[in-house]
Amino acid sequence: MRNDKLSAHVWIKRMVGILICVAFCGVVASAQKGSNDNAEGVTLADLGVTEIQKTELETLWKLKRQKQIQAVEDLKTLNRLAKDTLAVDTDIQETLTELRTKRKEAQQKIEKIEEGLLQTLPIRAQLHLTLLGVLDNGIPPRIPKSQTNKKTDGASQQRK
Repeated sequence: MRNDKLSAHVWIKRMVGILICVAFCGVVASAQKGSNDNAEGVTLADLGVTEIQKTELETLWKLKRQKQIQAVEDLKTLNRLAKDTLAVDTDIQETLTELRTKRKEAQQKIEKIEEGLLQTLPIRAQLHLTLLGVLDNGIPPRIPKSQTNKKTDGASQQRK
């Protein structure tokens, strides 16, 4: 009889634990649903962005994306130069100077467009666009790893 009371007590504890977990998961799910509803409602039009500003934002985004793609291509070029044992120092210097010049020109174009937008965009639009990384937020854009990086990372992990 004592075993029956003990097993019933254990069973009740388990059921209470399961019910608490279910209630907690329900609260978390409803909180996530509520936050998703708020995120979907904000558009550029809601923030007061005009069609001209939208065009400038698209241009800015395209320039930033082109700069990112070009940076990856430039790294590939520099990687080939680094592996080339017959490369002359003058050729390397010319390539480095050319790549740095192109990078600075692209950055100046981006900064010029951003400065113009910062003068005309509403404050809320500036806030949201900075959070999204469309306007400069100080965090470098994420560049996906290429196949060569994956091979290198795997080799370095094997050595450890």
